[in-house]
Amino acid sequence: MTERILHIRCGDDLRAKLPDAGIVGDYLKWCDPLCDGPTPLEVPNDDWYSFRAKWISARYGDVLAAVMGDLMQQDQGLFEARLYDKVVIWSEHDLFDQSILARLLAHFAERPHPGLHLIDHPDYLGSLEPGTLANLYVKAQPVTDQQLRLGHLVWDAWRDPSPRALAEIANSEQQVLPNLQGALRRHLANLPGVTDGLSMTERLALQAIADGATTASEIFKSVGRAEPALWLGDTMFFPILDDLAQGPLSLLEKRGGTYKLSPVGGAVVMGQADATRFLGRERWVGGVQLSPVPEWRWDERTLRLVAAG
Repeated sequence: MTERILHIRCGDDLRAKLPDAGIVGDYLKWCDPLCDGPTPLEVPNDDWYSFRAKWISARYGDVLAAVMGDLMQQDQGLFEARLYDKVVIWSEHDLFDQSILARLLAHFAERPHPGLHLIDHPDYLGSLEPGTLANLYVKAQPVTDQQLRLGHLVWDAWRDPSPRALAEIANSEQQVLPNLQGALRRHLANLPGVTDGLSMTERLALQAIADGATTASEIFKSVGRAEPALWLGDTMFFPILDDLAQGPLSLLEKRGGTYKLSPVGGAVVMGQADATRFLGRERWVGGVQLSPVPEWRWDERTLRLVAAG
């Protein structure tokens, strides 16, 4: 009897490459961008699809019904994983992948699968040649109970209204999921910084403009080069620029298709002002809802969480 195999991936980048590498099986794309936007613990399971779909649709400009359908369909694919003899999660080192990996491991921690395997690669899978993918597949390791427990722990901490638990995991020494620590620290770096009140993404964007980038595409490329592991696409990035250009005391001035630093933005970049004084908006970092006067900040020098006030 032929072994039934399911490959789970957070995008379509391997959909054609796996057959080219001689790797057989069905393909499930599971790609709720959990590293972006709210994932609050208080939202019950019955309301989760609606909650996430509304945010994704409003943020990225996608059709609400289509987003809702995709979220429900990808979870249905997870529930149907029990019909397969072998399930392989393909993940890489960046924040986008590692946040989804934690969510997938949490799912399988509650619904164990005896044939669950993991490929957790320290580089971008989509750039690999078929032969390299074939070698990775041969070396795929069964998921351990420790990995399942850690994934569940991370997912619970990710959704918590306090970032304390996630920061503790991010600063703990563990080799169970070797790519996780860097991704969690990158996630926490989207909290306001202790010195300037900017998230790391905002800081890199403003610095790119200070260095001469003017168009959204130029700024995005500059941010990508500065990221330790690029985790967001342009669809996720461009709304951040628009956020920074909102309000009477905005950090950016947008004219046509170009951006430049406002006087306030220039002061923030030069270390003369705290961005939280001017942005005046609520935003989310996972389960943490940040008010205009945030309770939490991240110190990039010490890689530590700091309670504000």
